[in-house]
Amino acid sequence: MVEIKRRIPGARKVALCGISVALAATMCVPGAAFAQPTSADKLAEAQAALATLNTMRQQADEASANYGRALEQQAEAEAAHQDCLDRIDDANEEISAIQGKLSSRAHSMYKEGSASILDLLLGASTWEEFANNWDLLMSINQDDSEMVNQTKELRAEIEAQEAEAARQEQIATENANAAAQAEADARSAEATMQQTYDGLSAEAAELLAQEEAAQAAAEAAAAASVVEASAQEAAAAQAAGNSGNSGNGGSNGGGTVDNGGSAGGAVDNGSGTVDNGGGTANNGGGESYVEETTPSQPSYSASTGNAIVDRAYSQMGKPYVWGGVGPDGFDCSGLVGYALTGSYSRVGTTYTYMAWPQVSDPQPGDICTSSYHCGIYIGGGQMIHAPQTGDVVKVAPVQGDMIIVRCPW
Repeated sequence: MVEIKRRIPGARKVALCGISVALAATMCVPGAAFAQPTSADKLAEAQAALATLNTMRQQADEASANYGRALEQQAEAEAAHQDCLDRIDDANEEISAIQGKLSSRAHSMYKEGSASILDLLLGASTWEEFANNWDLLMSINQDDSEMVNQTKELRAEIEAQEAEAARQEQIATENANAAAQAEADARSAEATMQQTYDGLSAEAAELLAQEEAAQAAAEAAAAASVVEASAQEAAAAQAAGNSGNSGNGGSNGGGTVDNGGSAGGAVDNGSGTVDNGGGTANNGGGESYVEETTPSQPSYSASTGNAIVDRAYSQMGKPYVWGGVGPDGFDCSGLVGYALTGSYSRVGTTYTYMAWPQVSDPQPGDICTSSYHCGIYIGGGQMIHAPQTGDVVKVAPVQGDMIIVRCPW
C-alpha cells in the first residue's frame, strides 16, 4: 500500500518536471521565447500531457483496486476477531464449569472434613481395600490439579488469541486507511493532469481555428486575385481580336473563365487559339475528404440469448461511480458482479477475477480483467465496462494487458 501511495505523487512530479524541462528547452532556442506558439506546438504538449494522464489513470485504477482488496482484508480481520471473541465466550463458559466443579469439591471436603478421608482409609478391612481407597483419593486430587491447570491454559490461550486478532484487525484498518489515502491522492493527481490536458487541448483547438481562418482568408484572397487576373487577360485578348483581321472569321469574346476550377481563358480570333493563363486553379472548387474510421462495435439486441451479456448491455450509459454496484451507477467490478448475478452486489474485485481460470476460447459472457480493471467480454475483441470517473458504461476494445477468464460457478 505504501508503495502505491509513493508512486502517485512521484508520477505527478515527473510529469510536471517533464513539462517544465520542455518549456525551458523551448525558451533556450533563439527567438523561440517570443515566437507565437502554433496549434501543432500546443497539440504536441497536449499529447505529452495525455500520455502522462493515461499513466496516472492506470495508477489511480491500481490504487482503487488495492483499496478494494484492503477493505476485503479488513472485513476478514474483523470477522476473525469476532470469531475469537465468540471463542472467548465459549472458553469462559468452560472455565465457569470447571470452577464450579472445583468449588463443589472444595465445599464437599470442607463439609465432610478430613475425618471422612481417614475413615475411608482406616475403615478398610483389607490391605487391598486400603490400597484401592488410597488410589481413589490420589486420582481425585490429580483430577482437581488437572482442572486447575486446564483453566489456566485455557485462559492464557484465549487471551493470546484475542490480542493477536485485535492486532491483525488494527493492521488491516491501517492498511485500508493508507490505501484509501493513496487512492485519493492518485485521483487528485489524475484530476489535475486532466485539467492540464483539457486546457492544452482547448488552446490547440483555438489556435487551429485561428490558423484555419487565416488560411481560408489567404486562399480566398488568392482565388479572387487569380479570377481578376484571368478576367483582365480574357478582356485584353478579346480586344486584340476585335482589332485584328475579322475576315478570318471567328468568335470574338470567346474566352472562358472557370472561377471554380479552370482559370485559363481560351480565345479564338479566327486565326488560332490564344490560351491566356491556361493553368488550372482550384480555388475552393475541389472537395477535401477526411476519412474517419471508428472501430466496429457489436450492435445491441434486446436479447442476445446470453444473460450475462444482456445484463451488461442493459446498463449502457450508466455513470461510473467508484464503489458503485448499481442501480444508478457502477465501478468496473460492480458492473461485472451485476452482469454475473443479476443482483446489485459485488462478487469480488479484480484480484478475485485474476484468480479465476483463464480461457483460450473466449466466449461472450467471460470476464476481461487485469490487476486494476475488468469488464464483460461480448465477442469480436470488445467488452462492456465502466471505465473511469466522468465516463459511462460503454463498449470498448479489450485492453492489451488483460486476460480473459471464466466464472467458475
